[in-house]
Amino acid sequence: MRFVENFNSLIVRYSEIGLKSSQVRREMEKRLIKNLEKAYRSEGVNFIQVLKRASRIVVYTSDPKVREVTKLVFGVKSYSPTLETEADIEELKKASLSIAAKERGSFAVRVRRITKNFPLTSIETARLVGSVIKEQIGRPVDLTNPNQEIFIELIGKKAYVTDEKISGYGGLPVGTQGQVLALISSGIDSPVAAWLIMRRGAQVIPVHFKKTDEEEEGFMRLVSVLKKFSYGANFKPIVVKHATALRKYLERGAREWICLLCKRRMLVLANKIANQLGASAIVTGDSLGQVASQTLENLEVETHCLEKPVLRPLIGMDKDDIVKMAKKIGTYDISIVYDVTCPFVPKKPKTKSRWDKFLKVARRVGADDLLDACKGA
Repeated sequence: MRFVENFNSLIVRYSEIGLKSSQVRREMEKRLIKNLEKAYRSEGVNFIQVLKRASRIVVYTSDPKVREVTKLVFGVKSYSPTLETEADIEELKKASLSIAAKERGSFAVRVRRITKNFPLTSIETARLVGSVIKEQIGRPVDLTNPNQEIFIELIGKKAYVTDEKISGYGGLPVGTQGQVLALISSGIDSPVAAWLIMRRGAQVIPVHFKKTDEEEEGFMRLVSVLKKFSYGANFKPIVVKHATALRKYLERGAREWICLLCKRRMLVLANKIANQLGASAIVTGDSLGQVASQTLENLEVETHCLEKPVLRPLIGMDKDDIVKMAKKIGTYDISIVYDVTCPFVPKKPKTKSRWDKFLKVARRVGADDLLDACKGA
């Protein structure tokens, strides 16, 4: 921030939380404050207090590190390093002048009364503050395309003045939507799927089905990135051995079915782990039609009779969209290094299956454990 040496607080804004019922909103605000505090402590941000003021959260700090850390906390729509002052027109003029003096060119003053007890309207306040800046500094006003925007937010007896709004990732605070099991490989898609579910407030348990050592190393590096967004929740990865079972299926003549058997085994075991850990759903990085295991027919077979719902945040996204998001959240470069070709993929994998045919194949190759979910169904 250009006036970093002057700011004494950070004002945090949320969006979707404000649409909830009063009781749900209060709980989510508490969780957001808790997650912010945990994030600051984890990253060594010096702060005095985090508290709620009307529909805003105010962090009392002058530590520059607060900018980067706040962005990682889901539920934050935007935030600004600010000068907190009394809600008094003369104090507003002083604070605004100190900010305006550090820039050149045109400016505009934007005022928002979060609470309505300030005696002047937003337009009246903006005009009075703008007039002082114009007279004392000599900068021109441009309400359409200014070089600098000065924002004033009035909340009760306090006012917050800034010339910067930083976008957060929005969503809901982690820990407000229960716990899910996320299947994460070393590839591009699954970390993005896990991130999107975290952004919706779910606590993620990362699970990796190990086929090679290189893949596992990539998974652990991806987990370290995703963990940065998990403030307020446990984030302990689980690794499950997977290669031996796949080799057995191949040895017993199921080469064209190996992708289905592989995915079915992952989901059946994930369902059991979810039950053991009290997770409510399983998350995958499936994108419809992208690979053999993600055709509509095969997705149906893979999830047949499973108790836990399977959530697929990427199901309607194309690869370009997913890649852009992976770059945005910081997982893409790791995935590119570790996204090796699966050693078990056949030249002609089965793309259109039915449960009755899969049933016969699974029994033939000794994969009866993949059918347990359907007993008694």
